[in-house]
Amino acid sequence: MTTDLRDDAVSDGPAVTIVVITYNHERYVDDCMRGVAAQTFQDLEVIVVDDASTDGTVGRVRPWLERLSCEVRLIVNDRNLGCLATHNRALGAAQGTFLSFTDGDDYYEPDKVERQHAAFSTLDESVAVVYSGARVVSDEGEPTGTWFRDGLVPAEGRVFDRLIEGNFIPKSAVMMRRAAVLEVGGYDESLFYDDYDLWLRLADRHEFRYLPGEVVNYRWSPSGLSRSPERAARMHQSRARLLMKWSERDPRTRDVVRTRAWENARRAFAYDPALGRPLLREVTRASPSASRRALTAAASVPGSARLLRAMLAARDGVKARRNAP
Repeated sequence: MTTDLRDDAVSDGPAVTIVVITYNHERYVDDCMRGVAAQTFQDLEVIVVDDASTDGTVGRVRPWLERLSCEVRLIVNDRNLGCLATHNRALGAAQGTFLSFTDGDDYYEPDKVERQHAAFSTLDESVAVVYSGARVVSDEGEPTGTWFRDGLVPAEGRVFDRLIEGNFIPKSAVMMRRAAVLEVGGYDESLFYDDYDLWLRLADRHEFRYLPGEVVNYRWSPSGLSRSPERAARMHQSRARLLMKWSERDPRTRDVVRTRAWENARRAFAYDPALGRPLLREVTRASPSASRRALTAAASVPGSARLLRAMLAARDGVKARRNAP
């Protein structure tokens, strides 16, 4: 973490800070700000932090902020800082007891903040996160499904062991206790992009609660971060690194952590060999199975990354067909 974060008392400001993070969201940000403006909860402030967009995002945001009756703040980075540093800048400016983050291409249901704040009012300070479901929409805003499938029971309480098996929490459907986020140090700016890292650090110390229902519309966009090979490689690198931070936390989860870190290291290598080779070596040193030693040794062979990428794509295709409705 590199951004200075305040650790002063958090009870003097508004009840909730809504934070909107934008970067080249001109096409979508009206939907996002319309959802913010429609909130039925009143004791809040709204902070928009734009990470040096090169399109007309900021120009579309300004009129919305002028319409709001609550405290508002627009922060425009003078250069692109990246997602996590931008989140920390917003965190440093926030005054609310609770935080409700959203990206500029997602949009809230009108009662999102009211429902989650009401849930927090019944809970003690052992609970740091209240999360709900999300409606998944297409790039054009058409509903395509929901985040939690029918029959899935989201985890509550001490959720670390469940969370280390995979991230099941939709970012924009979360409300967090600001004091708890400051306590764990905010977002880790050494990573590329991962709310998952913050969820794990919060879950290591605090409890989570699930509030049923879809409170946000999560946009699955073809231009998302994971859709280009370069960004996919960096995302898998971040995921492998953050998982390995927990490798020695608990013998019960050690194998799960190392297996998932290995899978992400393989995918980082498949997309970008120079990025992935050090990760393969790191995970192999921690858990030197024969198959891991073999792939790590083969990683220096020309064409090995291309072959692995083809194998992973074929496996992913089979899995997608198996899971299709």
